[in-house]
Amino acid sequence: LSDHERIIKQILPKVSPNRYFQDYIHHGFYPFFQEHRNYSENLLKTMNMMTEVDILLIKQIELKYLTKIKKLFYQIAEEGSKKAPNVSKLANDIETSRATVMNYIKYLTDARLLNLIYPIGEDFPKKPAKVMLHNSNLLYAIYPIQVEKQEAMETFFVNSMWKDHKVNTGSRDCNYLVDGKLKFRIMDAQLMQRTKIQDDVIYARYNTEIGRGNQIPLWLLGFLY
Repeated sequence: LSDHERIIKQILPKVSPNRYFQDYIHHGFYPFFQEHRNYSENLLKTMNMMTEVDILLIKQIELKYLTKIKKLFYQIAEEGSKKAPNVSKLANDIETSRATVMNYIKYLTDARLLNLIYPIGEDFPKKPAKVMLHNSNLLYAIYPIQVEKQEAMETFFVNSMWKDHKVNTGSRDCNYLVDGKLKFRIMDAQLMQRTKIQDDVIYARYNTEIGRGNQIPLWLLGFLY
């Protein structure tokens, strides 16, 4: 946060991150993107394995419930992360209880298919404020036509942070609160001219390679992962 301008000056003479960033968002998270196979098809097979092996086998769930878990995952992905999940509706849709829906959501999170975002001070088993896909590649694998760029960029941000940092929902002036104190807004750099810059908010900007002050290019935060 304090030295990003110097770090960027060391990187840009060697590589142009914007040439690769959108590709990474779409198909660069899993190492098998380097294989000469259809990436989306391979990712879908991997997702099936994660539900059938990582969830059913490890959590010791009967095979007959697999369809419900897959349907739940698809509906969460389709609804996006703009609002809190409607647990009652999800329970009705897959014909199970609210408690079971929350358990399934936790299993999908443990399998690294979802990320749960809570208000500060809250955690599972309470209902999260947001349910996001674990990384942006999953967005494109499930419904490639409807992906909103802002959602993909926020998914990338949360995924970059989750390994070593605690991410919570923010207040009106920010999207996320990191480690209980750092306010982050994820924004398109091209729209920043119309935004009143606040000193206590860190702006993670996409559609740019450079930053200044409390405005950091979003791609750089991926180096945290």
